[in-house]
Amino acid sequence: MISKDDVRAVVSEEIGMDSGSFGDHDDLVGLGMHSLKLMKIAGRWRKLGHQVNYSELALAPTVEAWAALLGAPDEKPTTTETVDDESDPEFGLATMQHAYWVGRQSGLSLGGVAAHLYVEFDGTGIDVDRLGRAVQRVITRHEMLRVALTDNGTQRILAEAPSRVWSVQDLSCLEPDAAEQVLTQTREVKSHQFMDVGAGQVVDFSVSVLPEGRHRVHVDVDMLAADAMSYRRILADLAELYAADADTLPPIDYTYRRYLADRERAADRTVLERDRRWWRDRIDTLPDIPSLPTIPEVDRADVGRSVRLHHLLDAAQKKRLHEVAFGHGLTPAAVLGGMFCEVLAEWSTSRHLLLNVPLFNREQLHPAVDQVVGDFTNSVLLDVDLTDAQSALTRARQFQHTLHTAASHSAYEGLNVLRDLGRNRGGPITPSVVFTSGLGLGELFSERVTDVFGEPVWILSQGPQVDLDAQVVETGGGILVNWDVRRDALPAGVIETMFARYVELIENVLDVAFDWTSVAPVRLPAAQSARRTQANAGVSASLASRTLHDAFFDVALARPDRIALRWGDGESYTYGELATDALRVAQCLAAAGVVPGDTVAVVVPKGHRQVLAVLGVLAAGGVYLPIGVDQPLERTSKIVECGSVRIAVVDGGTELPHTTPRLELVDALRAAPATARAVVSPESIAYVLFTSGSTGEPKGVEVPHTAAAATIDAIIGHFDLTADDCLIGLSALEFDLSVFDIFAPLGIGGTLACVEASVNRDAQAWSALIHRFSVTVVNAAPGLITMLADTASTAEISSVRLILTGGDRVDAAVARRLRAAVPGLRFVGLGGTTETAIHSTICEVTAQSPEWTYLPYGRPMSGVACRVVNSRGEDCPDWVRGEIWIGGRGVAHGYRGDPERTADRFVSYGGQRWYRTGDIGRYLPDGTLDFVGRADNQTKVRGYRVELGEIEVAMRQLAGVDTAVAAVIGVGASARIVAAAHGHALDSETITKGLSVKLPNYMLPDSVTILDVVPVTGNGKVDRADILGVLRESAESAVRASFVPAADDVEAALAYLMEQILEVESLGVETDFFEAGGNSIMATIFVAKVRGMLLVTDITISDVFDSRTVRVLAERLRMQDAGGQLERVAGILVEIAS
Repeated sequence: MISKDDVRAVVSEEIGMDSGSFGDHDDLVGLGMHSLKLMKIAGRWRKLGHQVNYSELALAPTVEAWAALLGAPDEKPTTTETVDDESDPEFGLATMQHAYWVGRQSGLSLGGVAAHLYVEFDGTGIDVDRLGRAVQRVITRHEMLRVALTDNGTQRILAEAPSRVWSVQDLSCLEPDAAEQVLTQTREVKSHQFMDVGAGQVVDFSVSVLPEGRHRVHVDVDMLAADAMSYRRILADLAELYAADADTLPPIDYTYRRYLADRERAADRTVLERDRRWWRDRIDTLPDIPSLPTIPEVDRADVGRSVRLHHLLDAAQKKRLHEVAFGHGLTPAAVLGGMFCEVLAEWSTSRHLLLNVPLFNREQLHPAVDQVVGDFTNSVLLDVDLTDAQSALTRARQFQHTLHTAASHSAYEGLNVLRDLGRNRGGPITPSVVFTSGLGLGELFSERVTDVFGEPVWILSQGPQVDLDAQVVETGGGILVNWDVRRDALPAGVIETMFARYVELIENVLDVAFDWTSVAPVRLPAAQSARRTQANAGVSASLASRTLHDAFFDVALARPDRIALRWGDGESYTYGELATDALRVAQCLAAAGVVPGDTVAVVVPKGHRQVLAVLGVLAAGGVYLPIGVDQPLERTSKIVECGSVRIAVVDGGTELPHTTPRLELVDALRAAPATARAVVSPESIAYVLFTSGSTGEPKGVEVPHTAAAATIDAIIGHFDLTADDCLIGLSALEFDLSVFDIFAPLGIGGTLACVEASVNRDAQAWSALIHRFSVTVVNAAPGLITMLADTASTAEISSVRLILTGGDRVDAAVARRLRAAVPGLRFVGLGGTTETAIHSTICEVTAQSPEWTYLPYGRPMSGVACRVVNSRGEDCPDWVRGEIWIGGRGVAHGYRGDPERTADRFVSYGGQRWYRTGDIGRYLPDGTLDFVGRADNQTKVRGYRVELGEIEVAMRQLAGVDTAVAAVIGVGASARIVAAAHGHALDSETITKGLSVKLPNYMLPDSVTILDVVPVTGNGKVDRADILGVLRESAESAVRASFVPAADDVEAALAYLMEQILEVESLGVETDFFEAGGNSIMATIFVAKVRGMLLVTDITISDVFDSRTVRVLAERLRMQDAGGQLERVAGILVEIAS
């Protein structure tokens, strides 16, 4: 039986207090009983036969509770006798040893690095020969300092250590500065060395003899041989052996090998299985490792180089930390660990994170076990959820409770949990952030060690697969806070800012005035906050409050003969003619009952007649709602209903719901014009644009006049647009870039070159229009700009002075190509959303611009403010990804008829209205906003925002479909929609045909794959990643299955060029270009390549659309090749390609 007095005696021994100074119900953690002591006590009592574990002690830390747990022994005490078959010189590695050994392999992520701890001591008066003898004695004493690792992952003890474990460097004759330079070089080598552990070199002791009687002792120990606590033992023994200059220490009658064998025999398989099940039950819900803004390993200048950041809490601060921690029933490690997690959360994309915490778990299996050198560490994973705002007290208590709970299930080690997690997540998990606490274990370097060797002046540890290793240890009477960091793991300045934040949090809690229970908002570092304020300073700019169309009518009144619109071969509209015809439309709408605020659909083919229809609607006081003439009736009906359409302006045989009133444009143009425009407020709605919706229903964005006008005025002012500018209107009316196309030039007396429906997809025709009408400004989605770049000659676009592009990721290579082709051209990427009136940010490419792959969003334009926020709406630090919020004059009114969605996406913060874009971005240190991706399942293809959920909903509405997944493969111009379906009696053709009546053309999948089974993840969800792999393979398989080889050089050359565009290995000549994944942008690029490489000048994109296969296209081109040039050039290309 173990009594309360027995328990009290053990507690008294561990915490160093008289057994009568604490009661049966006192919180022992508050008295200094930290995690490591709890582990030691649990092991001590288990050795006596009591099946008590760490968790039971940690969760009820009182004498009363522990005595109840220890009422009677459950089995015979564990014997200290061990039997170990040492006939085989090799023995196995412990779990952490194995991880370190594997981590040394260069092919592993963040691998190729040794786990080692390097320290330098600076002092005077060392006897070098005497130290050398002490080194030999300590290596003889501890056999793990002579361990060698085999190639098959075992270890063996050598009779002697390699000679290179001890060396002397004499720098005493050098000048102090020169000696210091050599010391720096020595440090660079030793602190990052890769010792030959296969040959038994696991330690490196050396001394540098310095001028003026000084010395520097260098000690490097590979953690394969010794953990941090063993490192302390090595140094302590080395100091004793040096002081005695003799082998005075008593022998150790126990070995690390025997410890591993004893631990294996003593392991309780029932507990191991219990802990394995405990972790298995949680594997689906464990968070990801901290998602810091790390640089990809392939982009790092030096993957293995580490640096150390450190801060010392002095003795008084250490005492204060103990007081405040124990006063709240916390360990100091829990306080510091909780604050470390807060810093990680502030610099991570998620505030719910998985932290790797090593444990010093030296089980008390033998009386001499504390004298043994080896690796006794284990690790646990902490599920830390800081999603909700927390006080420092709550945060520390959560950390402590989570640590205690995880440690109580540590029989199934953290590395095993990581492997299980990797299998669950479909790939290896690298625990790249580690928090290690050595608090409560005593001084890292004993007083005897520093007396003999001097003060520690440099400490650095490294470990494989770790970017950030944070440690807190006791030294010099205080607490040393260290961060060992891979130097190139994070962008410049990030880790220093994070560490400064950590120190700030520590110093805050040490302040006597600190409120442990208050919840303080997260604030940006001061310097970053100032830069954000400066970047968003333009939000307060004064912009006129006006309607979209008033400026046009003002120009028409003042200069009616000026050309407003041009199109075709030279047709035009003057401002006066356009205004008059727009007023005719307005008059007819009024006669039909339209009053200010009514919504009027504009269903007119692309071209100049769209413009007058829009102006007519606005002149009548209406709200225009564009609908593409090629929309299927089902979707058109939804838009008409959701948009509360009063009447539709149409031009030709457009199909509309039979209940929708129509105004034929041809009839309206025969009517008398209205004598005046209807009066509307600038704050009223100007237009409603419908975009793809995640519920399967399109959503209508209501944009006020003043919001769109503010954007247009800001861009006009920024780029000095004038009445001399001519802009080409490439964008569809239902795409918000068309708003700028129409109202920017027409509001300043400029000209709009209209692209008619007949040439809407023909980049050649656009180039001709640009040349014919001397277009100076092009504003279009990146895909269209790429088509122009691939098609137009320099002469055709030489008049262009400004290209504005947005609505999708902008390929910087295209920008560089166009700027090189057209002298003086300004190329500008614009970021924004329909909900924030077209554009919100500006990024102009200059000769000084970085070598971007894609242009960043840029900086907020005049009248706009942008934030990047975490899940709590707090600003993210530089480089940290978060959701982009946009505020300012351009914020839309909301979603038509959807107050719930409006309330969710349009929010108030800091006295300002913001739109939550759902885009993921980050701020760069220079104030540039960088777009990273979408937060949801929404994407952009060919300049259109596409909600994959809407496609999936439409697919599931088709007969027989029970599961549907849509995805986008490729990026930029190569992006295409693919889909997979599962169900009964399905075929791809039927699904595609069914979707064509539900979705617009730009949302139709380029290919549909039928699934035999639906793959699922470990937690039962549809495995979208697996299906995406199937879709990629299916796209390539479709090409291979229909493979028909080329019959001649022309077919072979065309197939070769098409393969380059589609990024497939082989393409049959009868394979449909579009079924193989091609689209209009790819067709444009293909046409440009055929022209350039086969010297075919008269091929057009229509040839590709009409031919669709290499065989048909080859025959068409042969018919146009009277002189046989095509055959000759194709033969040369085939020869070169092969």
